[in-house]
Amino acid sequence: MNYIKTKILKFYSIITTFFENTFLRLSRPHSLLIENGFLKIKLKNKLFENLEFEKKIDRNTYLKNLIVNQVEIKKLIEKLFIEYEILDKITSMTGFNYKISYLLLYETLNIPDNLSNNEIYANNWHFDKPYSKNTLKVVIPFENIEINSGPMKILNIKNSKNFISKDTSPDLEFTGNQDDVLLFFPNVCAHKAGIPKENKNRKQLMLQLNPSFDWSKDKKLYNKQFRLEPKFPLFENIFLKKEKI
Repeated sequence: MNYIKTKILKFYSIITTFFENTFLRLSRPHSLLIENGFLKIKLKNKLFENLEFEKKIDRNTYLKNLIVNQVEIKKLIEKLFIEYEILDKITSMTGFNYKISYLLLYETLNIPDNLSNNEIYANNWHFDKPYSKNTLKVVIPFENIEINSGPMKILNIKNSKNFISKDTSPDLEFTGNQDDVLLFFPNVCAHKAGIPKENKNRKQLMLQLNPSFDWSKDKKLYNKQFRLEPKFPLFENIFLKKEKI
């Protein structure tokens, strides 16, 4: 069954990538993001200013969703993509316009040693296989993330192709504060969530971006915070309502 599932996901990824490269690609730039599969950049200023999340939802004992209201979501997107000019930078580096398909602010907590090898919150090395090779994730610390906070770990494209061991050393551990941004391609870069030390946590914002005819956002970003991250975004790009940024 796992073999069949793997083949289906691979086929979907190939078809989606082909569609995007054929009909949505604007250019074929040479950039560090394309070469390495990830890039850490600086914003003009910190993104979050007195943001108070609406409620906290327990996904499990060690993972919490921090729900952001619709007004704050709109402000965050306008500030990040327009005021701080990330929109133009991403298109320049990737050759695509994107749709913001998903947004989530979340908190991870320490996992006890006896459970640390279990899959609690993507804390084992993995690829996001249901996506195309062009799907881009944007990650920004909500609070300062240091080594003890359990930062995300990521491999570049070359090392991801040769990935064989759960003990692999990462090419990047994403530490930083609210003016740091991690861009990466989750389908081609192996990555995992670090585990915070005892009495530590990690809060960060994640956005899933998928190639689109123009820059836009899903109209249901607020409601999607209460659900699992979408796994087959091509269908959502075609059939779900969106609005321009």
